[in-house]
Amino acid sequence: MGVSKKAGQTLLAGDVGGTKTFLGLFRQLRDGLEPLRLASYENGRFGGIGEVVGDFLEEGPPASIDAASFGVACPVVENRGTLTNLRWVVDGAELADRFGIKKLELINDLVATAWGVGVLGEDDLATLQAGKVRSANCALIAAGTGLGEAVIYRAGTNSFPTGSEGGHADYAPRNAEEIELLEYLSGLFGHVSYERVLSGPGLVNIYNFLKGKRGGAEPAYLTERIKREGAAPAVSEEATDGKDKNCRDALEMFISIYGAEAGNLALRSMAVGGVYVGGGIAPKVLPALKRGSFIESFRQKGRFEGLLSEIPVKVILNEKTALFGAAVFASRLTGEGLEKSVKKIVPSAGPA
Repeated sequence: MGVSKKAGQTLLAGDVGGTKTFLGLFRQLRDGLEPLRLASYENGRFGGIGEVVGDFLEEGPPASIDAASFGVACPVVENRGTLTNLRWVVDGAELADRFGIKKLELINDLVATAWGVGVLGEDDLATLQAGKVRSANCALIAAGTGLGEAVIYRAGTNSFPTGSEGGHADYAPRNAEEIELLEYLSGLFGHVSYERVLSGPGLVNIYNFLKGKRGGAEPAYLTERIKREGAAPAVSEEATDGKDKNCRDALEMFISIYGAEAGNLALRSMAVGGVYVGGGIAPKVLPALKRGSFIESFRQKGRFEGLLSEIPVKVILNEKTALFGAAVFASRLTGEGLEKSVKKIVPSAGPA
């Protein structure tokens, strides 16, 4: 992912999700980026992204920012978007004017993650399928508060991410039980997208479907956990560490559908260079992902099963990948041409 750069310039980057925002200041080096200061914020404490950025900049010494980029969890049109799962309006021109930044561009959060893939190390990734190493298109799928998808197109020696809203495409059931799930969700929402299944709320939807289908009372301890911690984290943790069968089966169903949609994305984009699984859920359920149903569903594409079995599939473990990717994209705004690439993040700043 290329860029010509001026070393020493200061960049502001952000990863603005439905639940949290990560912000960082970076110094641009010749072939990398040095984090100067990183921070994370719970979005529920603020009324908009401008308040978050204002707090972040006030917490540190004054900084002259040469360029900025924010990855935002929504479609971006003309440098503006409304967060899908929070309804904050994020306006790039307004933020640039408010904070005196000459160049500020918004990109989709999955595009930001895709730009960040290039600076990840081996410790930042967990392999689900080794596959064959190829210089070709890659794809990214990420379930968290919502479901994001992106494609990383390969052109010669350069890679260029492009966003999509594929997570809002129609959910396609593959068996009788999933048809029942579709009917259940259709009664609740009308249109049923993959995000209604593959997300934190989606896992809860599957759990509620199985619980209602099977009957029986929810265990009192689980009801208390859900009230105390929230439905998605309680169901997810109970599925991995607890004994409730509905939670365990909900997670298995979730993982199987997740693998199937990852395979769909690989086919649509001919991502024979690799598929990356991002988002906040995958690292938390990694042992379950490794048990096999994800890859089994990923491969089950009829005559194309052989092709899918050769595609590397890796889970992104570093939660700052989108933040780093936004910084990589911001570095592109400070120069012209595509002669060099940002190859690394120099680990200077402490964790957000």
